[in-house]
Amino acid sequence: MKNKKVEIGICKICGENKKLSFEHIPPRVAYNKTTEYYSFPQNEYYETPNLLEFKPNGKKMQGGLGFYCLCEECNNFLGQNYVRPFSDFVNIAMHLVQRHDFDFIHFKAKKMNPLRILKQIASMFISISDPIFTQKCPELLDFVLNPKQQVLPEKYRFYLYMTNEGQFRKFGFPTITNTYGVVCELAYSPFGYVLSIDNKNGINNLTEITNFKNFSDNRTHELGIFLNKFPTNIHIPLDFRNINEIPTG
Repeated sequence: MKNKKVEIGICKICGENKKLSFEHIPPRVAYNKTTEYYSFPQNEYYETPNLLEFKPNGKKMQGGLGFYCLCEECNNFLGQNYVRPFSDFVNIAMHLVQRHDFDFIHFKAKKMNPLRILKQIASMFISISDPIFTQKCPELLDFVLNPKQQVLPEKYRFYLYMTNEGQFRKFGFPTITNTYGVVCELAYSPFGYVLSIDNKNGINNLTEITNFKNFSDNRTHELGIFLNKFPTNIHIPLDFRNINEIPTG
């Protein structure tokens, strides 16, 4: 089911007031074609005594997780430059989580373009965040807009984990945690993606992938990567507790 509706607003990428098209986040080809989900206020969730039994009152959405956040030109730009390398990486990980049961894994992915994978991840965080994000973090937008650019200030650090249990997560800028400061998190099987800003201490148990920016811009790289797999049972950033560890009252 395709989203035909068109809205007018500020495009998160170019910053212009234009007709916005529906941006699938993650892209449709990354197993996000028919996803159903609810749209509801965050405070409604956090005011629920038992988070595991939360039943949203919001409207049920269909046709894949996404938002009216980009103009058609910027949507096409991301699709032409970053979606294919990203989906190639996701396909390998989805194959692993669907066929194997594990808590930790090391795998190799061949013929990858890590630079463009990272740019797609960065673009997803821009898309799910308030427009003020790119005003506060213009270097991140510059990184996304130039497919070959490898320069990104050290204050931006990206992390990855695997997930196939629980619910998807969407935390754009600014989300504040007690331990790691400002973070953005997007969890959608088979991966969870985290962007940490101005945090020099790293994030425990997550695999940092910021070094993807250092790879040359071509599809000839072999990636060897170690990843933990975590459940995302509740909609709280960086909360990876199992169901039996979460209070119910």
